Amino acid sequence: MDIQILQEALDELPFVRENAAATEVQKLAQLIDGDLPLQSFLEALLPELTALFGGVAAVAWMKAAGAPGAVFGIRYRMESVVSTVTEQRKHERLVQIAWQQRQPMLAEPTGKLRQAIESENPTEHALVFGPVLHSGEPVALLEIVLAKLSKPLSKAEKHLYLKAIRLIADRVYGGLRSRMSMPKPTLKQAVDQIQQLSEEIRAMQMQIVRSIEARLQQFHGWSFESLSENQAFAKLVHQILDSHGLRVQCPECGHPAILRCLRAGNAKHGAFVFDHYLETGRTFHGGPTTVPLIKVVAKPARRAALSNPA
Repeated sequence: MDIQILQEALDELPFVRENAAATEVQKLAQLIDGDLPLQSFLEALLPELTALFGGVAAVAWMKAAGAPGAVFGIRYRMESVVSTVTEQRKHERLVQIAWQQRQPMLAEPTGKLRQAIESENPTEHALVFGPVLHSGEPVALLEIVLAKLSKPLSKAEKHLYLKAIRLIADRVYGGLRSRMSMPKPTLKQAVDQIQQLSEEIRAMQMQIVRSIEARLQQFHGWSFESLSENQAFAKLVHQILDSHGLRVQCPECGHPAILRCLRAGNAKHGAFVFDHYLETGRTFHGGPTTVPLIKVVAKPARRAALSNPA
């Protein structure tokens, strides 16, 4: 990871000492690239991370050897943050949730009235969590306890903290990898991650379809001042849909189609039609003189070459 990127991200954080990031980042880089053994490395790392974030405490959570699912923490100044048994139990539950996220997480202080909820932050501080990933799986979890805030963090400030802890976790990964034996990646991990990626892409594609359809339906009933303008509009609709592997749905037969505007009968400015191939050949359905209500569907699979009808 580029040290300059990390430094710039830390410079943007609120409540961090002005011009402190450059010095602290250099110290962090020297520590990570040094030769301290794992335990000593983590014990030296936590004060550095606390200083980088202008925080008050930190923990490095690691997987416990021989106990699947169990974790242990190397703590720095946490005794003043989580003191009672009840707070410790709630805090450990929050750590488990952060561990399962596989992405940075920020938990703001909940307040005394809501601390009966197991998954809430029982402290008076905002907590920033950054998983250290190897082959897509967390091998460690960094936790930074921020200084007490006079007001809730803004959305932009939360984004900055999450960005910074992600960059830090990526950098710390290099330090852990040189000091401990990492498990070899498995095919199952790759399959799981690709399946997760496919689900994320599918969700994004559905959102794109909904957004395009909603925007295009705003033109329902429109008609422009000439045949050429109506044809230009239909061409624009096809271009935006085709670029995303989409088509309009024919309201008559339900098949994917291309919206066109053709010269037709007494229609001065043409008629909008749905151009598609059916088993009987190329077919044009529709014929309104204004833009029809557009519904969006996936583009059909490429069909075998057909003779081009006149």
